[in-house]
Amino acid sequence: MSNSLITEVASDVLSGVDPQAPADALHPLWPTLVELGWPQVGVAEERGGVGGTLQDLTELVAATAASGVSVPLVEMAVSRWILGAELETAPLVVTAASTGAVPWARYASHVLVRPEQESAFLVERGGVEIVPGENLAGEPRDAVRVTGTRTTVPDAPSHDAVLARSALLNSAALLGAARGAYERTREHVTQREQFGRPLVALKAVANSLAEMRVHLVATETAVTRAVHVHEQDPDRALAATAAAKITAARTATSIARAAHQLHGAMGVTREHPLHHVTRKLWAWRDECGTERRWSARLGRTALAAGEADLWDRITA
Repeated sequence: MSNSLITEVASDVLSGVDPQAPADALHPLWPTLVELGWPQVGVAEERGGVGGTLQDLTELVAATAASGVSVPLVEMAVSRWILGAELETAPLVVTAASTGAVPWARYASHVLVRPEQESAFLVERGGVEIVPGENLAGEPRDAVRVTGTRTTVPDAPSHDAVLARSALLNSAALLGAARGAYERTREHVTQREQFGRPLVALKAVANSLAEMRVHLVATETAVTRAVHVHEQDPDRALAATAAAKITAARTATSIARAAHQLHGAMGVTREHPLHHVTRKLWAWRDECGTERRWSARLGRTALAAGEADLWDRITA
């Protein structure tokens, strides 16, 4: 269940914000989010966070994504969760599973790497070489090569725990962007008229809009359940995250397609705000692991669990 206060705060902060970011700079909204403590939500105060729950954090991530604004909230939130009070004054710490395509690396003060087979380590910005790149949404995804001193982070969570949290927040971001696409589409078909009546009066349009809503509800349910499992049964967090990620990726594909179909030609123009969310849906659905990869992981988990345990998980 959503926190109405968190939703209200997010709405106040994000209302009327222009999603277009300046070239070669972080969005002007980012310092405000840092000052409000959004990246530290879901981290206990004794560990340098601001308290709140993982559910609160997913709602902030989703609301930010729905607005169309691009900021490193997910990456910073994961880093703060790993590091706790360490580097509390650092302006931006981003987390990577490897030194391949690292989100927002060009703007980071530190890069925190959590490889699968090695210990986590931290590198200052001056200790990495960066080759700029970007994803389909135009967000920084930079190639990074470590050249400087590595500082080991001995108490970092496991690779799987970091992957599960990162993918869960990615799923929440996909949910938010999908909500943004749905709301923009619903407004369009309600206000746009054809043959003297709104587009939504056409059965095919109404059916398509309803199908978008069904996908949204399915993703909301999967993300909410995954959050609950993360908090109550961490040993099963990866499997619950897999279900959320698979559902969110499928929703991203379906809603982006339907949104552009219902907007028609105007929806593909740079001037129209729809692309601020649909390009994110296309980009983010394959980040933190593709739908196919997570499906294979979930399948292996089901096979290993056996028929009885699988039934318990499905019906729980």
